[in-house]
Amino acid sequence: MDIVAAVSLEDDAITELGALEAAHRLRLPRIVDGAQGPRIVIDGREVLNFASNDYLGLAGDPRLVRAAAAALDESGAGVGASRLIVGNHRQHVLLEAAVADWQRCGGVRLFNTGYAANVGVLASLLRAGDVVFSDELNHASIIDGCRLSRAEIVVFRHCDVTALEAALEARPGRRRIVVTESLFSMDGDLADVAAIAALCRRHDAALVLDEAHAVGVIGPEGRGLAAMHGVVPDVVIGTFGKALGAFGAFAATSRAVADLLWNRARPLVFSTGLPPSVPASARAALEIARGSDGDQRRRELAEHARRLRELIPRVGGAPTSAICPIVIGDDRAVMSCTDRLLADGVFVQGIRPPTVPAETSRLRVGLSAAHTPQQVDLLGEALRKLLSTEAAA
Repeated sequence: MDIVAAVSLEDDAITELGALEAAHRLRLPRIVDGAQGPRIVIDGREVLNFASNDYLGLAGDPRLVRAAAAALDESGAGVGASRLIVGNHRQHVLLEAAVADWQRCGGVRLFNTGYAANVGVLASLLRAGDVVFSDELNHASIIDGCRLSRAEIVVFRHCDVTALEAALEARPGRRRIVVTESLFSMDGDLADVAAIAALCRRHDAALVLDEAHAVGVIGPEGRGLAAMHGVVPDVVIGTFGKALGAFGAFAATSRAVADLLWNRARPLVFSTGLPPSVPASARAALEIARGSDGDQRRRELAEHARRLRELIPRVGGAPTSAICPIVIGDDRAVMSCTDRLLADGVFVQGIRPPTVPAETSRLRVGLSAAHTPQQVDLLGEALRKLLSTEAAA
């Protein structure tokens, strides 16, 4: 029998990298120095930053820094183990209690990332014989959580309530869960959470709502889109690493489901707990977001979003969404747009498949309350110049 030589991992990686580069989909990170803010130093050059999820401008806020520093001095750099062993620090417990009060729910579990939260929750609550109904543009973490759950997966058309209703009518199961983002991370549009919640009640399905890009910026006290519409999902997934400027994530739910996650959510059970400085800074951010300062920042952010859409009508997303996509289409063209904007001192990240569907590569503008109106106008001027050149090409 002929022996076929195995391809080395390195050779295979080189081949794959070459294919990605040829398709204009090769990803390489840039280097940022200093704190996040409306201006950042990227690859050694100071530029206007319109690529961040720091929607309330809290990532560099000194109040968060002081809270983290105090916890670091008092509790050290790490917790030494998972939370179910010796890693359940009081800072974790205080933050979970604060989020439960904010979200008006019976129980909260912290996760190290939003990705871990979605995977952990969905894989914990679903199993073979169940059915999960997922919006076609849901985040990769939701897609992976659905796959790991071993439930039957039904993908419905983006934000199409009629299609969801038809799917719910057609697919029975032991347990059925509808999962969707509320504010979609790449399109900046909003799910009809009130209609979806009504469907879930009518068809005896649970609702898991990913509010990662909505908490902090939408609804009373920044509680999210569900709170704005008076909807109470079975589980709300949120993060501290976007509008709240810190790190980590949470699942807000009932006391019983929260306790089940201690026992079933593998990313929670088998991960070292967050360093105490992280929940301390997140709790400081939460206090800001719930108060008058947070209200003011939300108003300023909404005004920036309205202003940009007046300047550039081509911008997609909901009218006051801080996520402002401009679809370019071609992968190579969108990265050329990023480079040309950067040459003008403005950083906007180009987004390509598989993050977005094929032929919909886009500039994803991320606005922050920390931007000034003048900086938004500068962005508008740079985009007008870019898009007029693109149209003429």
